[in-house]
Amino acid sequence: MNINTAEKEIIDLLAEFGLAANLGKTYVALLNGNPATGYEICTQSGVPRSAIYSVLNKLESLGIVNSIGQSPKRYIPIPPSGLIEHFSQLHSDRINLLTDALEHLDTKADAFDFWHIHGYRNLILKLRESISNAKGKIFLSIWAKELIQLESELKYAEERGVAISIFSFTKLNRHFGNTISYNLDEEKLEKVWNPKIIMVEDHNITIMGSTNTKNGNRAIWTNNKAITEIATNHIILDITLAAQRLEFDPNPIVKPMMKQPDLNLDDMLP
Repeated sequence: MNINTAEKEIIDLLAEFGLAANLGKTYVALLNGNPATGYEICTQSGVPRSAIYSVLNKLESLGIVNSIGQSPKRYIPIPPSGLIEHFSQLHSDRINLLTDALEHLDTKADAFDFWHIHGYRNLILKLRESISNAKGKIFLSIWAKELIQLESELKYAEERGVAISIFSFTKLNRHFGNTISYNLDEEKLEKVWNPKIIMVEDHNITIMGSTNTKNGNRAIWTNNKAITEIATNHIILDITLAAQRLEFDPNPIVKPMMKQPDLNLDDMLP
């Protein structure tokens, strides 16, 4: 079977939902041609003949394929929309069961106030989750390529009434809430400066670290109050310094971000 790029991506994604490679190949082959016999599926999928019927039985037990007729038996797949609904319901049920089970564990809350995030994709997923959980405020120091990844979540947060303040050194194609940028060329900046991100959610959660996709990256998630205050003050200072260089009043932006909103930070800087 010659697998094109789109099919390989589907097979790889199905593996993340628990369908091993042979199961994914079989499902994709059936999407391309059905109903089909085990022999036909074996030929189209590249799954060994010795394994194809155990694979089909597994998919049938999962409700992902159905068999019709006899001598020879043929198989048809659940349509893509049905597969998405199947996985959605399955994982929703599992999450509910896991949530109930974990609630019965006696854990120390302060043991989870600091978490390492490995890999760019995991970082983006954690940022999206945190934005979706935000109730009142989001502060961001971000580059353009990460803002693109978070646009949908930020849009929905803004529609929910979440106050958003964004600082960036790079030119941004989309603005949310109060957005301040030096409009520097991202590609040129990346040659001399490693990209990073800082996000504070509701003065409670901080996510920050490297966003270098070429050499891997390390980031952290924390609800440690001291780190969250440091991260917030870092973004406030960047906005205040930008205000001096770009000649605008930072106070309407930074005062709602501060624990002491009556403090005029702009007057304290030389």
